[in-house]
Formats: sequence, C-alpha cells, structure tokens
Amino acid sequence: MTPASLFSIVGIKGQVQRRGVERRREIVDAAMELFGANGFAGTGVAAIAKKAGVTPSAVIHHFGSKENLLRAVLDEFDARAAARVRGTDVVQALLDDAEYTMAHKGLATLHTVLQAEHLARDDEVTRRFRERNRMLRGHFARVLGEAAAVELVAFLEGALTVWLLDPETTDLRAMYARYLSSLQNGETGPSPLPSG
Repeated sequence: MTPASLFSIVGIKGQVQRRGVERRREIVDAAMELFGANGFAGTGVAAIAKKAGVTPSAVIHHFGSKENLLRAVLDEFDARAAARVRGTDVVQALLDDAEYTMAHKGLATLHTVLQAEHLARDDEVTRRFRERNRMLRGHFARVLGEAAAVELVAFLEGALTVWLLDPETTDLRAMYARYLSSLQNGETGPSPLPSG
C-alpha cells in the first residue's frame, strides 16, 4: 500500500467517524426535544428517527436501545447545565441559567417531565436525578450553608414548574433575581422554629 492510499483510507475513515458523531448529535437533539414534549414513555424510537431524519434502525445502530439513548440525552443535558453554572459567582450563574432556560423551554420541560416520570421508581434515572440534586446542594452549600442550599434548590425546582405552567405571564429570570436578592439580603432562608 502506498503512502498516498494509506492517507486516503485514513481520511475516509475520519470523515465516516465525523459523520457518525454528527448523526449521534442529531439523534440526541431530536430525542431531547421529543422527550421534553412527550416524556420518555410517550416517545417512540420511530418518532425520534423521523425528527432526526434517520431510520429507526439507525437510532438503534448508534445507541443500542431507547434506554441508552436516554442516558446519552441525560449526559448531554447535564454537560450543558454544568457548563452554565460553573464559577464562583452563584447569583450571576443562576441568572444566566434562567435566561438560557427561557430560551430553551424544551430542555426545561425535559428535566421536569423525566424527573416526575421517575419519582416513584428506583432506577438509574431516579438515582441520576438524586445525585444531580445532591451535587447542586453541595455546590450551593459551600457558598450558602446546607440549609440555605436545600431551600435554594427547592426554590429553583418550584420556580421552574411555575414558569413552565405559564411562561407567557411569568418571567423566570425576574423570579430568580427577586429570590436571590432576598437571599443575599438575609430576607429569606431558614429561620429558627418558634419556641414554646
């Protein structure tokens, strides 16, 4: 085999690998949107394939099963979320996250729907949401303390649901800003139980 033909084979192989990565990305993006709109249980492989412009067998070829595709979707969701909240300025990170969430309602819906679908189960997805929750609380606890971190996570989950129910009349970023300002000013947060 000549060096030129070897480079040609390597080049073709690289193109095929890049196309495979692009195809996986298209399938994950389609699954994110459909899982967010219809839930995991309400979304079939055929619908994901149609949305991604591939055949159902291509979805299975790339992921092996719908459950494996869900894992890939959750990996992508977590990677995007982690990238948004990195850094030490918790307030600015959360305000930026609210803006991102408002611009990507499907992802917010995906989070809420999948979490609700798995609350009564004890499976890999449930454990994944539990670990994500603990990781967030731990991150916030380093800045705010444990009790305030738990309250903040509860606020974030509740605010997201309120916004998803009525995004036309609810400003998620404004809700975040008011709450975080109150938290910074000591106007909210855990209070001692009344005595007596």
